[in-house]
Amino acid sequence: MAAFKTWAIQLRFLDRTALAASPFDLVVIDHAPHPKKDIEIPFTRDEIAPLKIKPDGSRRIVLAYLSMGEAERYRYYWQPQWDAAETRPKWLGPENPQWAGNYQVQFADPDWQTVIFGTQMSVLDRIIAAGFDGVYLDRVDAFQDVEATMPGAEDAMTGFVQRLADHAHRINPDFLIIMQNAEELAKSKSLLARLDGISKEDLLYGFDNGDGPNPQQMVTDTVNNLRKAKRAGLKVMVLEYARTAETIAAAQKLATREGYVLHITDRMLGVLSPVAPLPAPSAGDPPAAMQR
Repeated sequence: MAAFKTWAIQLRFLDRTALAASPFDLVVIDHAPHPKKDIEIPFTRDEIAPLKIKPDGSRRIVLAYLSMGEAERYRYYWQPQWDAAETRPKWLGPENPQWAGNYQVQFADPDWQTVIFGTQMSVLDRIIAAGFDGVYLDRVDAFQDVEATMPGAEDAMTGFVQRLADHAHRINPDFLIIMQNAEELAKSKSLLARLDGISKEDLLYGFDNGDGPNPQQMVTDTVNNLRKAKRAGLKVMVLEYARTAETIAAAQKLATREGYVLHITDRMLGVLSPVAPLPAPSAGDPPAAMQR
């Protein structure tokens, strides 16, 4: 982790040949592409291994995306009976109104946590078995959605991440754990001790999924939390969806000042590293695994 200087994320329409030929030191990909909306085909070790070698022969880090704070209807673990409210598991909540196919979960529930890790059929365990170098955890910030009604939500999520990391490290002590967002959890020294990095999405722009600047106090608070992570020895990555020369320059300036590893791409995460915005996806496109 200390050596990487460039990174990229692509969760849709992945071309493994193009990725292998790219110069990036670290890449984040979905662990199981969706050639069709309801078909998931997990990568194998034989498919992941070539991605770990850059064109110059040096090592590339390959991380798998994992949403631990929401259930995704297009994943292998989804059961048909979950579509009906009366036969859903008790931990499965309503659909996210912003992102079709994503559902709130009671993330502290042991049954949901078993979906994520702990058995051969759990998502994390399948990722480890496929030979990924680590995991890129999304929706850790789901605790923010329920703080008003769930006392101790922040601590519950912190414990969830810690148990996940401990389980991964029992299988592979070198397995990397990168957490996206939820940087306010950086006040937990025990959590930081289990992480290798924090990736912040929409640091300067687009906190509301738009293109506008974020409130200055929000940016200040985020930078202060990311500094705690850096002081603890974590790598800090930033993901921005900047569209103009001005916003790209501002993101680069902040990343240089703070020592972040910056990646700028399209919000739909369907290309390896665009600079200009892309056309909106058609209605028939497969779902984006991560859309926030």
